[in-house]
Amino acid sequence: MTVEIRTITDDEVTAFRNAMVTTFGDDTDSDPGGADRFRAIIDRSQAWAAVDGGTIVATAGTYDLGLGIPGYATIRMAGLTMVSVRPTHRRRGILRQLMQHHLDDARARSYPISGLWASESTIYGRFGYGIAAEGDAYDLEDTNSLVIAGGRELDDVEWIDEPRAREVLPALYARATAERPGVLRRSDVWWRERRFLEAPFVREGMSKRRYVIARRGPDAVGYVVYRQLGAFAGGRPSGKVSIIELVGADTRAEATLWRFALGMDLFPTVSWWNAPVDGVLPYLISDLRRLKRRRTDTLWLRIEDVAATLTARRYAADGALRFGLDDGTAWDLVVEEGRARCTTTTRAPDLRLDRQTLAALFLGGASATRLARAELVAGDVAAIASADRLFAWGVAPWCPEVF
Repeated sequence: MTVEIRTITDDEVTAFRNAMVTTFGDDTDSDPGGADRFRAIIDRSQAWAAVDGGTIVATAGTYDLGLGIPGYATIRMAGLTMVSVRPTHRRRGILRQLMQHHLDDARARSYPISGLWASESTIYGRFGYGIAAEGDAYDLEDTNSLVIAGGRELDDVEWIDEPRAREVLPALYARATAERPGVLRRSDVWWRERRFLEAPFVREGMSKRRYVIARRGPDAVGYVVYRQLGAFAGGRPSGKVSIIELVGADTRAEATLWRFALGMDLFPTVSWWNAPVDGVLPYLISDLRRLKRRRTDTLWLRIEDVAATLTARRYAADGALRFGLDDGTAWDLVVEEGRARCTTTTRAPDLRLDRQTLAALFLGGASATRLARAELVAGDVAAIASADRLFAWGVAPWCPEVF
């Protein structure tokens, strides 16, 4: 029987979600109200199902997102999400068809880029996606014996309840992450339906979210959101704190929040699954070796409209670069006073790379020199050095959430 790929109707939302959730190994009853949340945050005309004999066997969708890019700027991004193929229908080319629907739709709606978090790192490179941001997973034990931010002037901390957090956090997040490439610009709906979600599947047996803000005089300058799991072992406290998000407007605010998070009585184990790679914690604690770090890929990007994407961001250095992509196109990138012009050219490029590698450079998270050592960039020394100067940015890209 032929498998049909098409957008879903409103009355197919439940079946769509059931196919996606069960393929990822969960059950829909762990997410009560999930169908209504789906309707609130995704357009059904951007949700595709593979249907076999009336049954949905594969899924994919697109979020309409704003992505922070270098220079306090934002670009529209087609956020690929909910990609699943039931194990009964693997190796039939269904994923490739779903990807084609997503990319065709993104072009039709004039998204300059597409982005995703990859469930498997081997899948999306062949569709032109490259790793544009990474994150560090932190694990610390026996934190109560550490000295955190010793000798620094710090802010006050204040515990707030969820209603107050709903009032304070959105604006604080927007201010504190304005310069950070890779962050999502969160809408009111996104905050309501995702960032304050307390369904069983997101709690994973831990407490509800706790909210603490850093306060400098009358101003809130940062916040930490976390969960707790109380425990005792051998008569001693062995509770755990799992940080969901820690955001500071500056180093002082960040240091304040870390001292709070690592100093809770009864909770000597602290973890954060996705810290920015340029976070200051390693320089704040008295024993660096107690911090276990594991780096992983987070945000993957595919640059669809090269000119629109490269002219949207700002640049820390001026200069010019002529580069060629693996699709046979060549481009002149000229930066003056931090702003770029990007146009096609018939002249021979000085630098050659593929679309995935351009995505890795775009947010400033990768070095052209390092990529050249990996033989992903080809060009003379001057061209590679020019690419390093142009694409570098002083703040590392960070995408603080899976979408």
